[in-house]
Amino acid sequence: MTITRKALAHAAANGQALSHLTAGQAWAAHKLCVPPERLQKPLASHIGAILENVERKARREFFGGVTTNDTDEMISRAYDQQHPPFLRLPILETLKEGMDKFFLGLKPAGYDDSGEAVYALADLAHALEVSEAELLQHTDQRELTDRIQRQTVHCMH
Repeated sequence: MTITRKALAHAAANGQALSHLTAGQAWAAHKLCVPPERLQKPLASHIGAILENVERKARREFFGGVTTNDTDEMISRAYDQQHPPFLRLPILETLKEGMDKFFLGLKPAGYDDSGEAVYALADLAHALEVSEAELLQHTDQRELTDRIQRQTVHCMH
C-alpha cells in the first residue's frame, strides 16, 4: 500500500495503523509532517527511531503520573484532545462498550460540537438509581463538576 498525506492524516486522526506503520508511528509521522515517500517500506532506521521517540514521549505524557486504578484520571485523559487519538480512542471505545453493556436502556440525549454523545442528567441518575442531587453531589465531591458541561447540545431527532 502506498502511503499518502491524506491516508496518513486519516490514520493519525482515527488512531489507526497504516500499511506497515503502527497507529503510534502514523500519528508521529503526521505530527512531524514526514513526507510520505520517507515512510515507504522498508522504513529507514533513522526515521523509525524518530517516530519511536515521538510516540514514546506521547505515551509518557499520557500515562505519566497516573497511579494504579486511577480510572478517573485515565478517563479524563481519554477525553482530553491534547493527547493523540491512538492513545485516547481505545479507552473511549472501551467506555462506550461498558455503557452499552451495563446501561442497556441509556441513550444519548444528543451530541456535542465534537460529535461526542451527551446524556441527560435525569437519565444518568435514573440508570444509576440515584437522585439528580446525589449525582451532582457525587461529582462535586470527586471534583468532576467540570465534566458536567453546559455547552451546545445538538438534540437527536
